[in-house]
Amino acid sequence: MELSGVELRYLVNEIGARVTSGHYISAVNAVTKDSLLLRLHHPTQEDIMLVLSARGIWITKLKFKPVEDNSLERAAIAELERARVESLEQAGSERIATLRLRRLDGQARVVVCEFFGDGNIIICDEKMQMLAILRPIEVRHRTLKVGLRYAFPPQRGVDVFALSLEQMLALRNEAKNLDVLRWIGRGLSMPKKFVEEVAKRAGIEPSRQAGQLADEEVGRIFSTIKSLVDDISAGRNHEPVVIMQGEKPVDALPIVTQEAQKLEVKKAPTYMEALDEVLSNEILDIGRSSRTIEIDRQIAVLEHDLAEQNKAKEEVLQKAAAIRKLAGELMAVSYSNPADDAIKGVLAANSASLVTEKGVKYVQVAGENIEAQQNLAKLSSMLFARAKEMERGNASIEEARSKLLAQIERLRGQTAAIHKKMVVQKQAAKEWYERYRWFVTSDGLLAIGGRDASSNSALVRKHLTEDDIVFHAEVHGSPFFIVKNAAAPAREGKMEQSLVQVAQATVSFSRAWKDGLSSADAYWVFPDQIKKGAPTGQFLPKGSFVIEGKRSYVKGVEVRLAIGIELINEREALVCGPEEAVKKRSLVYAVLLQGGLDPMNAAKKAKATLVSAAAGDNEELAETIKRISLDDFVRSLPTGQSKISFASKGSTSSKSN
Repeated sequence: MELSGVELRYLVNEIGARVTSGHYISAVNAVTKDSLLLRLHHPTQEDIMLVLSARGIWITKLKFKPVEDNSLERAAIAELERARVESLEQAGSERIATLRLRRLDGQARVVVCEFFGDGNIIICDEKMQMLAILRPIEVRHRTLKVGLRYAFPPQRGVDVFALSLEQMLALRNEAKNLDVLRWIGRGLSMPKKFVEEVAKRAGIEPSRQAGQLADEEVGRIFSTIKSLVDDISAGRNHEPVVIMQGEKPVDALPIVTQEAQKLEVKKAPTYMEALDEVLSNEILDIGRSSRTIEIDRQIAVLEHDLAEQNKAKEEVLQKAAAIRKLAGELMAVSYSNPADDAIKGVLAANSASLVTEKGVKYVQVAGENIEAQQNLAKLSSMLFARAKEMERGNASIEEARSKLLAQIERLRGQTAAIHKKMVVQKQAAKEWYERYRWFVTSDGLLAIGGRDASSNSALVRKHLTEDDIVFHAEVHGSPFFIVKNAAAPAREGKMEQSLVQVAQATVSFSRAWKDGLSSADAYWVFPDQIKKGAPTGQFLPKGSFVIEGKRSYVKGVEVRLAIGIELINEREALVCGPEEAVKKRSLVYAVLLQGGLDPMNAAKKAKATLVSAAAGDNEELAETIKRISLDDFVRSLPTGQSKISFASKGSTSSKSN
């Protein structure tokens, strides 16, 4: 499928509406040689998976594994990871999008994506000097290579988003001998699928000469174009569909054009999702092909051999038939008219002849030589015998052919098995609280904590209700933890175990972990004790709140955590919290202690430990853990150094087996 400038405007608008200035690139991964997958993380919002491809830019709901090396991946990681998103724009109505980012060092980076021709992805600095490029180009009107400044290509046609009636009339006057479809397509750089729709909606015969259109007809075309373009780009009156060929998605449309009504289509919730299905399927096809290159080569060799065997079989059968035909006709002559002229006539009619080699006469027919005989009946018998001999020899060719067919079917079976495994899965929808720190207490209460000042603020302001309680620690950098629906049981004194566990999480995710404290004090309060504004004349830092009234303390809480895999709505999720709470609800878990490894290496160790704990008894779980990103492990761990104490099966592992 080929993306148009009008469709690109919708994608840019939609992505821009969902990606805010708080999103930053937490991970860059190659998918194919032409595609990169960017994970956009936000402290208080859901992660967004953005695909940058030579074919398009879109938000995906699917999980991708790398299927090809990408020459741009290393540079993209170095230049873009941890950079915050500032803007996403389209260059006029061109099929070019620019993603502007701000790195931690304050420098800007601009990613230019071109979706015409073979497509391209270019990483530039703030002066548009090219730092990395997917496909260097050197043509008559532009040169793209590292070190040079990026230049947009010459504009093709009039910008359809800034189109005026006067421009349309001027284009009509310059149309010469162009028909209506080519006139609109060339003048406005609109794709055929939308040009045909414009002509039909405007009631204009497509084959008419554009130069002969009246002003009123040009006006109808102009109004139709503006209406169609505005609807598509703004997401209005969309009826998104995926065009199918059998079971394969081949194109996506934001509206059902009259031409599309003649095709096999299926509805999609949004155009973004329709595009995701089509272009992700293309990525899947590339992945399937790359995994079976050697098998496909073997199949091609065997199919060539099979074709040669079929050809040999056909030649043998044709020769045997020609010899058998000559033998029959010569036998008939031997009974009725054995004269030389009659014999020569039969030979000529069967493209046969008498030849002499080394003094011996032969009858040559279908490339075969059979020794000539004075007795026609005997010669006929020899010819029949030769035909039978060739037909019997054909059985060995058929046997070899059958073996080749069996080998081809076996290899095709291997290819089908590999293709069956290459399925792109949808990303499971995460619960809202998974963007924060969270765990479920032994009493079944959901505890949610902030990761930093921004998420502390968002958590308390957006998700705290009168039915909850709030935890904080008297340690610098302490998160706020809220325990959902805990106010009533807290008043009744029915959740002592949960109070201790949430207190442990609160102190362990504070600076106490990084500073090596063995224990610390935490306290909890009711929601009406939290004041979100600073007292008059005072300043309240972001993520901080004023707490009034009595504080209920949990003192001397041990700094200790565990990380594990828990089931949420039949989906495996990574959780980090107090050991007893994690142990009770996890399939596998590992206990964390202070000191040892930096967050990245601790994350690698934790992931490997959980995989090992699951392997053997539950290989499927082990594979699931392998698919959890290292970035997710890093985000789950407390700030500072950590080490693994031990790992074990969780209390729910026996229930799930």
